[in-house]
Amino acid sequence: MVETKFPKLRTSVPASEANLWEPELLNESYKESGPRSLWVDYCMNSTIHGFKYLVGNKRTTIERIWWIVVCLLSLYGCGTLIHSVYIKWDKEPVVVTFGEKPVPVFTIPFPAVTICPETKVRKKDLDFTTAYQLYNDEELWQFMAKASVFGILSAICLFYSRIDKLEALLQVCDFSFGIEMNNESYADDVVPLLQRMAIPFEDMFLLCGWREQVIDCSDFFKQTLTEAGICYTFNSLAADDLMRRDQLHSEYEYMAENQSSKQWNMDEGYSSRAGGDTYPRRAFGAGRRAGLFVITKVQISDMDYMCGNSFQGFKVHLHSPVQYPRMVNEFFRIPLSQEVSVSVEPLLFDTTANVRRYAPSRRLCYYNHERYLRYFKVYSKYNCDIECLSNYTLKTCGCVPFPLPRTKDDRICGMGKASCADMALSVLEEMDLLHELNKTDNFLEHCNCLPSCNALFYNTEISQAMFDWRKLAENIHLIAGVDDNTELSYLSIYFKVSRFIPIKRSELFGISDFLANCGGVLGLFMGVSILSIVELVYYCTLKPLIARTRSGNDRAETARAVKSTLILPPPEYGLAGDIRIRKASTNKW
Repeated sequence: MVETKFPKLRTSVPASEANLWEPELLNESYKESGPRSLWVDYCMNSTIHGFKYLVGNKRTTIERIWWIVVCLLSLYGCGTLIHSVYIKWDKEPVVVTFGEKPVPVFTIPFPAVTICPETKVRKKDLDFTTAYQLYNDEELWQFMAKASVFGILSAICLFYSRIDKLEALLQVCDFSFGIEMNNESYADDVVPLLQRMAIPFEDMFLLCGWREQVIDCSDFFKQTLTEAGICYTFNSLAADDLMRRDQLHSEYEYMAENQSSKQWNMDEGYSSRAGGDTYPRRAFGAGRRAGLFVITKVQISDMDYMCGNSFQGFKVHLHSPVQYPRMVNEFFRIPLSQEVSVSVEPLLFDTTANVRRYAPSRRLCYYNHERYLRYFKVYSKYNCDIECLSNYTLKTCGCVPFPLPRTKDDRICGMGKASCADMALSVLEEMDLLHELNKTDNFLEHCNCLPSCNALFYNTEISQAMFDWRKLAENIHLIAGVDDNTELSYLSIYFKVSRFIPIKRSELFGISDFLANCGGVLGLFMGVSILSIVELVYYCTLKPLIARTRSGNDRAETARAVKSTLILPPPEYGLAGDIRIRKASTNKW
């Protein structure tokens, strides 16, 4: 028999090289053999760290438990940090910082200045101290009881002709015993009485100056109604621009200012067309030369120390032009024969445009068009607080104090309601604390007085010195119409700096910042990227669909009959000839 030798088709592989292909070194032994499930296939091919160690033929139970615990801890840590990032993005998306560069003071209005005299009435109209003492004099009432009928009637007519004025003054005097005068619940005529008794304008203002120019005080200061009585305000918005007249009563005016501010609003600032004499007025620099000065006067014979609690002079309140003045909270005094110098540093809150898309409850502020006030056209927190106080006092006492806005159907609180109105103010100021102690309903939440997104405040530095105007008048005759019965005071208000740095309310966490933080946490704990998420979506949606389609095609091909064919090697190998010879010999038999 002839021995057939076949050539070697493969060369032998060295043992050292064969070891490189050992399954253990390639982790092939850890892969599933045969068809794999979708979960196993995902774990073996996933780019998320740790998942590939959860599957495999030769993984021990301890290994799998170890990696399951590690993956769960990573998922927990990742979820906790992402939740904290989300809470911060949801609750505190806005940050308040200083602006990048200073802005000039002419981009904001000069502060509105409200001046109120401590002397409320001239002595010839009413001597407050004498009237009050007569009212509380028991001997007078005993004398009237013993007097004749004609004497009693004369005394009663004389007294009651002044009692209404006395009761009206008790509502504006810094006098804490007035609530014992009477029990009248309403005083609907208090404002006309105060207006008739008020010190005339020419008896209050002697000389005024604005930006180094002497001006007519009556053109710049307009009458305003406040808790201190009849006051005068410089540089405030007009009543038509600030208040809703259609919602207010028509018995009296709260503000007499009528100059409109067409070139300025709180949200947008001054327009590009606004000139140097626009309204509200603005300063173009720092120092006294660019500010306001006022010389006020008081007649010594008209001063009443009981009504003013022994203080004589003026109260001054600096506020934003969009704010209705209130003399209860913020004011400083101008004593007689004193020069008071007020250096003002503006504080501007500006909100960037990218914050506007957030809801007010998230950015914690209102734009003017977002919050409707019943009595005010311009929203500010102070205006909202005034309206809230008016509503709460009406709800509690059934009336409204005369300086607060009200409708034509609401009554004005009299002396009998003074203690109730004071209590309403105190309770409203303490309501946040009482609500935390679960003692009362928080009416402030119904008011919803958030700060304005764009707001303007004025910080002040006050200094004063003696104003010996009589020595000056002896040498230079500059002051006319002033005698020994007059006391003068000097007030100057100006910006401290020509440029200031605004406070900006900007976005702390935007969508891109939130995604970047989440991506960093996911990458740190799990090695997850955008492609990992796409990969997960692929295995959850597209991969099962493709597998289902492919299995259907495989079943269709299996159903067809397959004819087997014998493939022989080439004749030169000899094996094919032997097969043919055997086949032929078999056919012979």
